[in-house]
Formats: sequence, structure tokens, C-alpha cells
Amino acid sequence: MKNMRWNFCITGIILIILGVLTFRYPVEAIMTAGFFIGCGLIASGLNYFSGWYFFKFKRFIVLGLLDLITGIIMILQPGITGFLMPFVIGAWLLSTGITRMCASFWLGGAEIPGWWIMLLNGIALIIFALLICASPLMSSISLMLVLACELIIEGILTIVEGFAVKN
Repeated sequence: MKNMRWNFCITGIILIILGVLTFRYPVEAIMTAGFFIGCGLIASGLNYFSGWYFFKFKRFIVLGLLDLITGIIMILQPGITGFLMPFVIGAWLLSTGITRMCASFWLGGAEIPGWWIMLLNGIALIIFALLICASPLMSSISLMLVLACELIIEGILTIVEGFAVKN
């Protein structure tokens, strides 16, 4: 248990340091996030190629090439990656909002109570998507500042968890 306490404390300290660094350097944090996502896409692309090799699904070649090319571009062009990240998040929020709105109409047609809550959620998601895309730089920096706050709070709570562990 004593080792677990130190594990929590060290993890908490690392999270706090990451949060402070993200607060101090939000633009660099955006670029770093893009770099790691790019590395993940390259790994994903290579994995698709192995899927093509073993299972002979031709669409895996296309998916592998798309992931590989996107990953390489994200690593080699961090400025473009940082600029496009809010648009990707905005597109995801927009598609999720539209999906929720469509589902809410279906629930309303089926006379399921509370369908309108999902409708409001969908509308809110669409509004946030439009706000993100309207000001991508501010959205990216805001996203990193929220992430920094989350890392610092999580780090503090993880340290508290470590001290709460009894011998």
C-alpha cells in the first residue's frame, strides 16, 4: 500500500506539471497534441496494411493510405494541424448534434417522454460547433486552457487519493 501511495503522488505531480506547462504554452500544447495524433494515425495506417496482408480486404489499403498520409502531414506540418484541429472537433460536434436531433425527432414520434432534452442537447452541440469553427485559434487555445485546468485538478485529486490510501 505504501508503494501505491507513492504511485498516486508521483502521478499527481506529473499531471500538475503537465497542466502548468499546458497553461504556460497553450500553442505548443496544440502542436504536441497534433504530433501525437499524427503518430497514432501512422500506427493505425500500418495496422490497416497488416489487416490487408492477413485478411485480403482491399478497403484496408485505402484506409491505411489515408491514415498514413494524414499522420505524416500532421507531423510534418504542425501549423496546419493546430489550425485544423478545431475544425475537426467542430465537425465532430456538428455531426453528433445533427444525429441527436434526428434521434430526438424519432423519439418524439414514438411519444417517448423527455425527447425534447435530446433535441436541446443536439441544438447546443450545433451551436458550439459553429462557435468553434468561427474562431479556430481562440477555440484551440481555450481547449488547451480547459485541458490545463483539468490536468492540474486531476493531479491534485490524485495526490489526495495517494494520501488517503491507508497502510
